[in-house]
Amino acid sequence: MRAVSFLITAMETSVIIRAKNEEKWIEVVLKKLLQQTYKNFDIIVVDSGSTDKTLEIVRMFPVHLFHIRPEEFSYPYALNFGCSQSNAERYFVFLSAHSLPLSDTWLENGLRNFSNPNVFGVYGNMQALSDGTLWEKLLFNRYIVGFNMFFSRKTFVRKIRTGVLGFTHAIIRRNFWDERKFDEQYGLGGEDGEWAGYWMNKGYIVVRDALFSVAHSHGLGLYAMIEQFRNWKSLSKPQPFRELAFRKRDHIEKYANTFRD
Repeated sequence: MRAVSFLITAMETSVIIRAKNEEKWIEVVLKKLLQQTYKNFDIIVVDSGSTDKTLEIVRMFPVHLFHIRPEEFSYPYALNFGCSQSNAERYFVFLSAHSLPLSDTWLENGLRNFSNPNVFGVYGNMQALSDGTLWEKLLFNRYIVGFNMFFSRKTFVRKIRTGVLGFTHAIIRRNFWDERKFDEQYGLGGEDGEWAGYWMNKGYIVVRDALFSVAHSHGLGLYAMIEQFRNWKSLSKPQPFRELAFRKRDHIEKYANTFRD
């Protein structure tokens, strides 16, 4: 495939992807997006200093590529920047560069929930990627099975809690972001929960739809997963962005086999 350049025209939806050194999965993710049954969207990639083949891969696809400096990066800033570049008329879809939609009707299924005017956001479940560790698969894949067995496919969420409307994969109404941007004091993450909580307190609701699920994992062993949960718990308070040791590649490789059978 060759690089494609074109002017940004108004679409109904923009898919916004934050990326840095995502060569392993971003090609598969972009291909899956272009296979979606719903077509009224464009793709915006916000790169924050990739040094691998990420940019080479992204330029093979019909996407809008923007750059921010590594020292500028934080989770909410990258998303606010991406949203500000979009001409989408109604919806923003946030997708991690290593979050793989599980079906070709993924976008169609998620957007269908906005027929309810009180819904301001949609998210789904997560399972481990095919290269996820044993511990990620035991935790996330078993959780998916249990959730689908004992709960309805679609759940209306009215109170904020950990994981609700996580921006690894979510859809929001654009006009809600226009009115209130993501709080960039939450540089390390948690901007999604803070923002969702603001709108829930005003009486709006979120839908958790199993048909809007993705495969998403980080290659973490048991030790690193424990650190991950501790980090998630801390995100209820604003923190500046910093590199997390347990998410760095050398640390992941060191602990990936921890307690592996």
